[in-house]
Amino acid sequence: MSARLIARLESGEVLYDTTKISYGLVKSGYLSYFENWRQLRKRGINVDPNIGSSWVDQGVPGINQYGFIVDNPRSPIVFLVGKGIVTGVKVSGNSKTYLYAGASEATKFYCFDLMADDEVEGPGLKSRSDTGALTFNSRQNPLNVIAAVTAPLPGTPNRFGRPVTTYVDGRNERISFQTSGGCASVHSVVDIPLPAGYEYAAFLPWSRSCGIIDPYAYNTSGGDIYGVAEGAYGRTGGISFFFGSPGRTTMDQWFGRDGEINFYLMPTDRYPTALVIKTAGLPFPFN
Repeated sequence: MSARLIARLESGEVLYDTTKISYGLVKSGYLSYFENWRQLRKRGINVDPNIGSSWVDQGVPGINQYGFIVDNPRSPIVFLVGKGIVTGVKVSGNSKTYLYAGASEATKFYCFDLMADDEVEGPGLKSRSDTGALTFNSRQNPLNVIAAVTAPLPGTPNRFGRPVTTYVDGRNERISFQTSGGCASVHSVVDIPLPAGYEYAAFLPWSRSCGIIDPYAYNTSGGDIYGVAEGAYGRTGGISFFFGSPGRTTMDQWFGRDGEINFYLMPTDRYPTALVIKTAGLPFPFN
């Protein structure tokens, strides 16, 4: 049987177990602006919407993309304080840029990755598996998930059976043109309280997407329909889930007269669960 060391908090919670693979903090900081992604509109009324060439850039700026760069990542997990929807990863050599929509330069990130060996001098504890793979390095701040929160059910349906908010007890927020980059945009948000007095950060392992019918976007004769995706983020006193436009989705005229924001084809057969950490004690900024 292999040697084993378990460290626990005063509450009895396991902080780390050297027989299991551990994650450690590799970088933290504020997101930076990278680029702007425009929405796509059909280039004519008689084109086939199923063909990519039928869609062209919207004539106004789209959704700003914020992010950060990590060198030599292996399997990173990113926790956010403040809004952010994962939109993609750009690769350049051994570096990767992680991009988020619906965010700002006030959004904080904490990036954890598989613990790795290092050449830092001084005392420390390292553990390895039977195969010699590093499983724990005390020189890294370990990831300590303190809660797992599942996204709430959709909000109240309208007369067509479509929810008017993406979450029960949630709210819709009109995002200013300056904040979104110049594109009509709505965030549908719900706040989940956690024990007061702490700042929390959240990571959403997977997310959903759907359409938003927005009568106040561009087409005043009925509104527009465009794509939104899901994110989760931490804040002081709790976490929040939200749907917002990631940018680069299709946007088309909506011929109905719904009269209010509502959400089209929102998945309800499963709900993502956000992992939550406390940020107290973690270095910031850190690289």
